[in-house]
Amino acid sequence: MINPDFFITSIEEAQHSIAECTNALPDVLACATQAIIDTLRRGNKVLTCGNGGSAGDAQHIASELVNRFETERSALAAVSLVPDSSVVTAIANDYAYEVIFSRQIEALGREGDILIAFSTSGNSRNILRAIESAHLRKMIVIAMTGNDGGQVTNLLSQFDVEVRAPAYSTARVQEIHLLAIHAICQAIDTHLTEPDLVTSDKVQTDWHQLVSITRGLRPLVFTNGVFDILHRGHITYLKKARAMGACLIVGVNSDASSRRLGKGPERPVQSEDDRAHILAGLSCVDFVTLFDEDTPEQLIETLEPDILVKGGDYVLKDIIGADFVLARGGAVETVAFEYDRSTTGIVRHLKHLT
Repeated sequence: MINPDFFITSIEEAQHSIAECTNALPDVLACATQAIIDTLRRGNKVLTCGNGGSAGDAQHIASELVNRFETERSALAAVSLVPDSSVVTAIANDYAYEVIFSRQIEALGREGDILIAFSTSGNSRNILRAIESAHLRKMIVIAMTGNDGGQVTNLLSQFDVEVRAPAYSTARVQEIHLLAIHAICQAIDTHLTEPDLVTSDKVQTDWHQLVSITRGLRPLVFTNGVFDILHRGHITYLKKARAMGACLIVGVNSDASSRRLGKGPERPVQSEDDRAHILAGLSCVDFVTLFDEDTPEQLIETLEPDILVKGGDYVLKDIIGADFVLARGGAVETVAFEYDRSTTGIVRHLKHLT
């Protein structure tokens, strides 16, 4: 006869581990949930992966998002990389088991997506490879770990979130992961409403709304200018700026701000609204906003970009907002213009033709 005390011990161990969660998990669960909500609001998706019992967890959270948790809402974009046996066995057979998830991320992952990776030890090689693949695609990673976090912890960037179960036993870690899954899904049901799923316009005049929209898109890149008559030099410059991060915001001088730059009474040639929407039409530009001040300093301090970009004709000491970005641990980059073009030159040429 099995001694019932055996089960009491297991229950008490579980109770102790769950009690530890009160201090260890609320903050990181809030960050993880916010990242998922931000991702879904932008029209991106969630990918999940894990091995063994963690494979079940990966499928569990994906199913709760696609279907529903406890309330009626729209289906949410989530895909588990675990259950397709044909795909998984083909990759394992032709390459190696350690790339069964990273290979799928290479195929399905897109910039701005999220990977939720489950590993009770934090040392599963296929999970490590999956995280590396996600980072190459500028995806945010939510790592569900336990124990000391293992090797996963060292792979995570400042923009990722680690939900580390305060337990050492695999069973206790998995129980806490299940708790975390349900807590995250309940929070999503509560805070993600139908209007939130509408894709945001690329031109955003409300700076604080722009902060909310881009909260999960890191590294965030910012540049600014008048961009009066868009030319080839602008395009190459903006493409290079976009390649530096996960999201490029372009701050555009308003008409009043542009006139104060002293470029002549006929400038700007195009209105602020036209200039903003022309820039928004570029695939390399994620969002455009306007500023009416002489400099974008207030805008930069509001957006808190990770990377500030200006043209190669600027030196660091003259770049507005550089001190603020650097003080926050960000970077300031200058990009040389590849083509000798300018709005002033184009306007001068057009006058000559007439």
